[in-house]
Amino acid sequence: MKSRIVLYLLLHDKFPDMLRQFRYAGVTALCVLTTVLCFGQNKTKAGVEQAMKTYDRFILSMNSDSIALIYAPDGELGKMAKGRDSIRSFLNRFKDFRVLSQVSETKKISIDQDSAIQMGSYSQTVIIPSKDTVAVKGSFTALWIWSGTSGWLIRRMETQPVK
Repeated sequence: MKSRIVLYLLLHDKFPDMLRQFRYAGVTALCVLTTVLCFGQNKTKAGVEQAMKTYDRFILSMNSDSIALIYAPDGELGKMAKGRDSIRSFLNRFKDFRVLSQVSETKKISIDQDSAIQMGSYSQTVIIPSKDTVAVKGSFTALWIWSGTSGWLIRRMETQPVK
């Protein structure tokens, strides 16, 4: 039965049209799915959590350009740096440090329209220039703002190391 349908379609020049229709439907479905997964859910707690995991990856690689770009243009890294250029310059002072691990754990996320507050804890293991390995941990509070084109961006990041 299936072979008759395929043969019929091939003989009646409808097969190429059907392939175009299937291809169009597949591309459309893929675009809709991508939009829903990448943009539709990002303005949720899961989206904030995903943005923080991206931040963790950037810290792990100590890529100061990428870290600076996850901040809003007027973002603040505690009281140490304000604005992307200032954040980038501040982080470049740590270029001889090697981050071995960077883990954040969210305790609470609150979203109000285009802003979110995320609170949690972090732990980090770093090789400092003298080749010693240092483990630090503490709590963090991140204020995120929603940018329709860039997703969640850090407006302000505060950390409090455990003594």
